[in-house]
Amino acid sequence: MAMLAAGTLLGLSPCAADELPAYSLDLSQTTVSGISSGAFMAVQFGTAHAATVSGVAATAGGPYFCAGRDSWAGSGVGRVMARCMQGDPSYPAQPITDGDLHDMHAAARAWSARGLNDDVDNLTRQRVWMFHGYNDGIVKRPVSDALQTWYEGFVPAAQIFYKNGLRAAHAQISASCADGQTAACNPCATTGGTFINSCPDGAAGAPPYDAAGAALQLFYGPLERRPSAALKGQVHAFDQRPYIQRGGKPLNPIRASMAETGYLYVPAECAAGEACRLHVAFHGCEQQAELIGNDFVTGAGFNEWADANRIVVLYPQTAATSAVPITPFNPKGCWDWWGYTDFGYDMPGHYATRDGVQISAIWRMVEKLASGGAGSVAPVATQMPELRVIDRSADRVALAWTPVSGSAGYRIYRGEGSDAGVGSVMHAVTAVTVDGPSWVDRGLQPQTTYRYLVRSVDASGTEGPSSAQLMVSTGATPPACDPYFSLAKDRVVGRNNKPTSAVCP
Repeated sequence: MAMLAAGTLLGLSPCAADELPAYSLDLSQTTVSGISSGAFMAVQFGTAHAATVSGVAATAGGPYFCAGRDSWAGSGVGRVMARCMQGDPSYPAQPITDGDLHDMHAAARAWSARGLNDDVDNLTRQRVWMFHGYNDGIVKRPVSDALQTWYEGFVPAAQIFYKNGLRAAHAQISASCADGQTAACNPCATTGGTFINSCPDGAAGAPPYDAAGAALQLFYGPLERRPSAALKGQVHAFDQRPYIQRGGKPLNPIRASMAETGYLYVPAECAAGEACRLHVAFHGCEQQAELIGNDFVTGAGFNEWADANRIVVLYPQTAATSAVPITPFNPKGCWDWWGYTDFGYDMPGHYATRDGVQISAIWRMVEKLASGGAGSVAPVATQMPELRVIDRSADRVALAWTPVSGSAGYRIYRGEGSDAGVGSVMHAVTAVTVDGPSWVDRGLQPQTTYRYLVRSVDASGTEGPSSAQLMVSTGATPPACDPYFSLAKDRVVGRNNKPTSAVCP
């Protein structure tokens, strides 16, 4: 019945879930994102397939293999929640220590060396976008901070952006809410419902924050957004069953806690055979289609950017399960980040490698989608770079620019203050030229105005024309906030586990 409800909401019957189509995709530009358990899965998938994935976006997630040895057959879930969520008073928080992070780094390196994952050196080319709202009492900020530290062990700091200054609760922050195309969005500091929220990017009255747009532009460079009402592409339901296997043999989807039906957003140009890119968007717990219909598929905020920039979006789906031992214990429909799909004879962490049941299923979907032929997607080169500020926080600014013909790299200049007149001082802030479409300036002062410009650099080291100067002010330092959420009560609580309606301003 749950599958029927999801299909009906999309204007489809269960029988309309067709075979996954094939397109011409540029797999070198594959990116992933996720919220909550989906963030953990995005990090796992991006690490396991680091040779393919070029960008990872994680909202309210934690570091790779955070569950550690407590993940053995999913048996230590209480300890995992205490360490890797930290927000339920019934599971008193356990900090992620330096020793824990050392073990998480070591696991990634060891599995890479054994061929269980792609070479971990590929992580150095990824761009990473992270988000944590300071009213999130489900996955607390120290967990997201630990994710940043984990990535800093592999990824250059100037490729990591971390947004943590919005008063958001535990949710996917979507600009689609402002388009009025969905009634499923919550106010910024609300926890629950569809876990899709609308937040102003700053003080009340500011434009809505666009998490999908910030992440995708960090990955790909400047993009354009199409309003929800003007989308030209389509949502398709597809049969996930052929891709769910264990040991090379078909596996009943429910045994992997996955749904029979997944979803896909396909821009018109991609359907017509033009070369496109691929983004995989992992929903969070209690966001699966069997529970909230198409709200995440159409309201997470990715389709508006995908439609205008030839990006196919894959929305794989979980299913809630609890009939142990026939099915895994996963009553909230979370992606597996604590080992519930592993058997007792699997090594701890098997679920987080390329051979994990869910990761391998998604990879088979990716391979099928790309089987229409290798494509190549390159932005139109310009004579001078067009610079764009794509995101900001209290201590960092994310910049992106259009490519320049004949460029071998880019050099970024920064000045402080709003005086952009003749003679204003700007200094190069990149010791080496930047390779790629974006760069993150870190270590800045809160609520301070900075000026930026970028210049292309050719193979001989000669600088080309400069972009126009842009000014941006960093945000305020987020307030000290200590939210909590009871999973058993399914509501916001205080440190004493008593229900509360209080949120941080």
